[in-house]
Amino acid sequence: MTKKNSKLIAYSILSFVFFGFGISLQLKAAIGQSILNALAVTLSFLIPWKVGTILNMINTFFFISYLLLRHTRLNYKDIIQIIAVMANGIIINFFLYQVLSGFTAESYLFQLLLYITGLIIANLSLGAVLAIGIIRFPLESLCLTITELFHRKFTAVRMSFDVIFLAVTITLTLWARTPFQIREGTVISVLLLSPLLGICYDFFKKHWNMED
Repeated sequence: MTKKNSKLIAYSILSFVFFGFGISLQLKAAIGQSILNALAVTLSFLIPWKVGTILNMINTFFFISYLLLRHTRLNYKDIIQIIAVMANGIIINFFLYQVLSGFTAESYLFQLLLYITGLIIANLSLGAVLAIGIIRFPLESLCLTITELFHRKFTAVRMSFDVIFLAVTITLTLWARTPFQIREGTVISVLLLSPLLGICYDFFKKHWNMED
């Protein structure tokens, strides 16, 4: 392993931790969540699990589905992926239930600023992680596999999952009368996530890659 690649691995791990911190800030703001996180928070009202743990279970389901569709043996990237899945939930739980447990956003404006700050941190970090390419995310891997197997557009497949998450979240909310998680934070996420992620990914791709 070259010195450059060692640094990139360290950058990837650090960025991954900051990604979990950014997600935790969005969750703490409590003004609605990105669609997948909204589903996890809604489920947390129904079952006695922490949000990060629920996200782990959801991502594990995606990972297993990805492996079953791919019909190949595990490789080292798959092992890194499942380790990252478990670590992501632990990191989110640590920040949300330990570091930020005593923190309260007193006003709506502060909640809004907290959410946007978390969104920016998460997107900066995710852009770095994706640009380096060491850690991959199960949902995106599953979508890519479906795209290749069934000759569909990636954006259409990814959007289909979001529609499913949205429908399940709204159904559970109305059925169990849990606090509504599809709110202004969701709209902000939909509007800003893709542009921010694209900018961050392009920036880091120019500076960080695994090529010598």
